[in-house]
This record gives sequence, structure tokens and C-alpha cells, in this order.
Amino acid sequence: MASAHQLVQDAEVSERLRTDFAGMDLAGRLHSQTGRYLKVDVGPCGAFEGELSHVGRGWIGLDGERRSSVIALDHVVLIGGMDRFSTVDAPAARLGLASALRGLSRDRAAVQVYLAGQPPASALDGSVDRVGKDFFELSLTPRGEPRRQGNVRGVFTVPLRAVAAVCSAV
Repeated sequence: MASAHQLVQDAEVSERLRTDFAGMDLAGRLHSQTGRYLKVDVGPCGAFEGELSHVGRGWIGLDGERRSSVIALDHVVLIGGMDRFSTVDAPAARLGLASALRGLSRDRAAVQVYLAGQPPASALDGSVDRVGKDFFELSLTPRGEPRRQGNVRGVFTVPLRAVAAVCSAV
């Protein structure tokens, strides 16, 4: 009788865990992976690797050996390196991709912008000038050159939905 009761309890616990996991979104799953080294594939743009440092609303931050990356979750195809543990009550991410890019704009950091569906060779080099609600302005500069008026080759408006990743320049 005790054995049958234990089997019922084990089945209930297993079902509860499956139900809890079924209600979790990707951002919630990623919150429990903060600090882990991940490989994130964004399709034709390539893969980005690093320690998961931030989980925002629709984006993650990876700190790699040579560069840091902000990756839009809408364009992620695969994520490797996550463990099997997760927390059901992950904090809700408040800051969106625009907020992450505003930090880069403030710092006038040299970046490479990877557009969704494009090969890595077509990444745009430059700096984020200004960030709106659903777009940002990118000043194109030659790779490795600082953003100076004489180095700017053009200023382009980029919709946020077109961005797969933004990385610190190598």
C-alpha cells in the first residue's frame, strides 16, 4: 500500500514539474543560466559565444574573450551550453533591446551590427549614434577606425526588428 502511494506521489510531482516547465518562456529559462558559457546560433549570421551576463526583454548579453555581444532572441536558432536546471519564478525582464543599444550609443563604442538573414561578412562596422523606440541610427566607419567626422562613410537608420546581433568591434 505504501509503495502504491509513493508511486502516485512521484507521478504527481513529475506532472507538476512538466506543467511548470511548460509555462516557462525562453527568457525565463535563460535567467537560470546567467554566468554559464553559451554558444548562440543566429542562423546565417553565424554563432556567438560567451558567458551569459544579461537577459533583457527580447535580448541577451554575452561576454566573450575577445568581444561582447547583444543578441536579439527573435533571431536565435539554437543555444548550446545550458544545463538542465531552471527556475520557474525568474524575474521579468524590463529593459528591451533599445535600452541595451542606448548604452552603446552613450559610450560611442565601436560595434559590428549583424542583420538578420545576412552572412557574417556583411556585418556593418560603425557606432550607434541615436536610439529611438524601434530603430537606431548607425554611423558607418571603416573597421578599426574611431568615429570621427572624417571617418563616417554614411549614417543609416536600422529597424530593431532587422538586428540579429550587435557586438563590440574586434
